[in-house]
Amino acid sequence: MPTANLPWVESPFFEEILKSKKLTEEQHKYVTEYHNNGFVVVPGLLPEALVDRTRKDAEEKAFNPDFPISTQRDDRRIQDFWKVSEACKELACYPPLLEFLQLFYDRKPIPFQTLNFRFGSQQRAHSDTIHFSSLPARFMCGVWVALEDITEENGPVFYYPGSHRLPEYDFSHIRSEAETPSYSNYVEYEDFIEKIAAVNQFEKKRFLAKKGDLLIWSSNIIHGGTPVTREGATRWSQVTHYFFEDCYYYTPMLSNMVTRELFLRWNLENIETGEKVVQNYNGRQLHYQTNDKKLFNLLFNKPRVFKHVFNMLRGKE
Repeated sequence: MPTANLPWVESPFFEEILKSKKLTEEQHKYVTEYHNNGFVVVPGLLPEALVDRTRKDAEEKAFNPDFPISTQRDDRRIQDFWKVSEACKELACYPPLLEFLQLFYDRKPIPFQTLNFRFGSQQRAHSDTIHFSSLPARFMCGVWVALEDITEENGPVFYYPGSHRLPEYDFSHIRSEAETPSYSNYVEYEDFIEKIAAVNQFEKKRFLAKKGDLLIWSSNIIHGGTPVTREGATRWSQVTHYFFEDCYYYTPMLSNMVTRELFLRWNLENIETGEKVVQNYNGRQLHYQTNDKKLFNLLFNKPRVFKHVFNMLRGKE
């Protein structure tokens, strides 16, 4: 059956594939919503005790300057809190949630990053595909979990239903020159995406969640964070990003998409297993085959590649 080498929920042959699936009425509803809108809201899937433990851990450890942490954190959020919080890890790897994702993608999910928030991100519109992408395309998703009730005051997530059907925009669509971008250029991307959302006249939705609700969004949906309107209002929440098995994983933001020099994510770690994620393409493992001369030329002529390889050897990436 044709799939267009995409997740079946995003395939142009979705309706045909759906007829071949043996789904419950609830599963049918969720996959159809996901296909049409690029997201689903799932209440009641997570145990309340796990949600409470995750928030308690974040309150006591994540933003406590006296608690030793080797991951990135600021006053607003902490990245990869799962490395020091068992509750955070359990939430990211909760079996019924992973089963949900496998239903949507027909591949085993790989949780690889967590972000825990104390305050709303207030982030401008973007698609996760600028940060995380895959070959085959679109085998990535995000899961946002409310660790408290979310109101208009504390900066709820916003998203544009249907925007997941847009192309995966990167700097090859924004600039006329074939230069490799860096995160110092990120504002150009944000400006572009805001204009894309406006010209397509997408309806902007806010996720006013109850504690324990989760929002699953597809890799390419445009989303962000609304302004916090009450000073000091918290927005305790956790985001987990997932890839899926048998793909190449790369960062378009740091890739030259014109010359197809991909910044591959070699050091991905599967949160569930603790193992390094292997780069595959539909079951075929990626190997570099080069002699010393070719490798020397690559590093000598590409200083940025040299820096990346050097940092990997030092364990800095």
